[in-house]
Amino acid sequence: MQARVNVSDDILQWIMAQVRLESLPDRIANNLAMWCKKEKIPTFNQIEDTSRATGIPLGYFFLKTPPKEDLSLVEYRTVDSAELTNPSRELMDTMHDMERVQEWVRSQLIAEDASKLPFIGAQRREKDADRFANYVREILGLEIDWFRKSKGAWASFGRLRAAMNDIGVIVMTSGIVANNTHRPLNVNEFRAFAMEDDIAPLIFINGNDSENGKLFSLLHEFAHLCLGESSLYNERYYSGQQKRHTETICNAVAAEMLVPQTLFVQAWQTEVKNADEEQVIRILAKDFRCGLTVVARRALDNGFIEQKLYNKMAELAIKLYNEQRKRQKESGGGDFYKTAANRIDARFLRMLAGSVATGKTLYSDAFRLTNTNRFTFAKLVEHMGGGRNE
Repeated sequence: MQARVNVSDDILQWIMAQVRLESLPDRIANNLAMWCKKEKIPTFNQIEDTSRATGIPLGYFFLKTPPKEDLSLVEYRTVDSAELTNPSRELMDTMHDMERVQEWVRSQLIAEDASKLPFIGAQRREKDADRFANYVREILGLEIDWFRKSKGAWASFGRLRAAMNDIGVIVMTSGIVANNTHRPLNVNEFRAFAMEDDIAPLIFINGNDSENGKLFSLLHEFAHLCLGESSLYNERYYSGQQKRHTETICNAVAAEMLVPQTLFVQAWQTEVKNADEEQVIRILAKDFRCGLTVVARRALDNGFIEQKLYNKMAELAIKLYNEQRKRQKESGGGDFYKTAANRIDARFLRMLAGSVATGKTLYSDAFRLTNTNRFTFAKLVEHMGGGRNE
């Protein structure tokens, strides 16, 4: 018979505030509820299971009072939000994972005498979104109509990610913590974050967002790096909330990159001759390979549509996103290595594989940094052609 372990009421209440019960396995959620109601006293094995499922360190369960954790990583949030006064374990653990990746890359590059990246903070004093966007296009090697070579938002995302990768930005993406499918990342809590560094800047994209959302977030966070600041992005484009100036200009830069004003006005004036405003928004969203919301906002800002139609298109975009998520869940998990390859930055994996091969990095450290094991790490490197994203 297993011994029972008393967990203090303060710790149980703190744990309940840290987790989202609906995202936990039923068995774990039910146990937590019964412990809090004193209907059941946990066993050590049950506490271990709960620790693994929630991401809360095992030792925390045996404290008398809640721990004081280092929240410095979320203190650079850019939008005031009640949600972020108590960041989820999923967000905290993901940020800590990305911090470890960034620290490893930074140490490797410093050892190789890498130079500081000139674009970090280069636009700190820029107030004009058009000049800012032109700068971004220049350093990423893009023409004003770069998106026309893409088949869709997913292809545009891949092209931007590769361009940022080439100039030294680590771009990671995932919809779960590590490989734990029971710990999804909540897109309503955050859509992306950027960790500023002049040697190894990192952008993380929430994989549960829509393809169009990921595309906008990637550009938004890159703009933050050009401003020389870290960022936690957790709102939809022009949600109507009051925003700081840096949020406004980062939104404007992302919109200008996706839907350049001069091209948009020309296209709108051409299409509106033969279609109503709603149809034109749909047509231009396809032409510019981006989301309905960005195009609708452009139209609203130019006085081409009323607020009512903008709201309708924004609601439609959310509906389409929810339908997409439902189809993804119904289709199953997909190919493990294809999914893993998409999550991990190609340049980072190449560096890591090379460091492991030369004995500079332990296999155990490589497994920890990529959430793999000896077999899956080797297969992942092989799948990515030594670390090259498909």
